Amino acid sequence: MTTENGKENIMDEAQKAAADAEALKAEEAKAAEEAEAEKKNPKTFTQEDFDKQLSKTLSDKEAKLERKHTDKLKAEREDWERQAKLSSEEKESEATKRRDAESADRERGITLRENRADAREVLQSKNISADLVDFVVDVDGDKTNENIDNLEKAFNKAVEIGVTAKTAGTTPTDKSKQNNEAPQYGDSQVL
Repeated sequence: MTTENGKENIMDEAQKAAADAEALKAEEAKAAEEAEAEKKNPKTFTQEDFDKQLSKTLSDKEAKLERKHTDKLKAEREDWERQAKLSSEEKESEATKRRDAESADRERGITLRENRADAREVLQSKNISADLVDFVVDVDGDKTNENIDNLEKAFNKAVEIGVTAKTAGTTPTDKSKQNNEAPQYGDSQVL
């Protein structure tokens, strides 16, 4: 009896699978028909549709900017309120920390500009495009030089591979050595 129930279950499952396959084929056919109809009759937008979409996009952007501006003002206000509660020594300490951070950022920027200029000169002296300077520059001058050396090795290797690929081919054969004898015409030999 369980064998018959098992066979019935398998048959039911097979029928369900066949029905699902037919439904899937019908959906695919319908989607293909819709895609074909879309190709034949592409959707056109009226000026009113375009204006609605544009105004919606602009309002979304405006709302995003407004939220960003509001968040920034809120953060500044909270910082100001926090600082108002600080003692004069704490205010002095924070101001010193802020100045030190700004000074460190300025110093880092100056160092990067100097290293970028030096790296540009080194790249040009090595006949490598100066456009690649941003890939090798670092705050640390030694790291910048190491990056330039690595770039030079990779660049030269790539050039060598490219030249080898372009010049690859077979060596021409010397046809004069194939026939060691001079041609003969009649009784005379041509040299």
